[in-house]
Amino acid sequence: MSATTTPPSDTDLNEAPEFELDYLYDDPENPSELTIFPSDRQQSVTEWVTADRSATVSLDELR
Repeated sequence: MSATTTPPSDTDLNEAPEFELDYLYDDPENPSELTIFPSDRQQSVTEWVTADRSATVSLDELR
């Protein structure tokens, strides 16, 4: 990942990226964590995001 201080161009903002993602719960019956990772199994297994349920907010509460 690279960092830059240059703001994105209008073209960059108009072109939304597309992602093919899969997800898993730590416990399907009573999940406390959700892990999202690339669907492409050829990519590195170190590319994932895990969110703990206690640190998340419902989408209904974002408005």
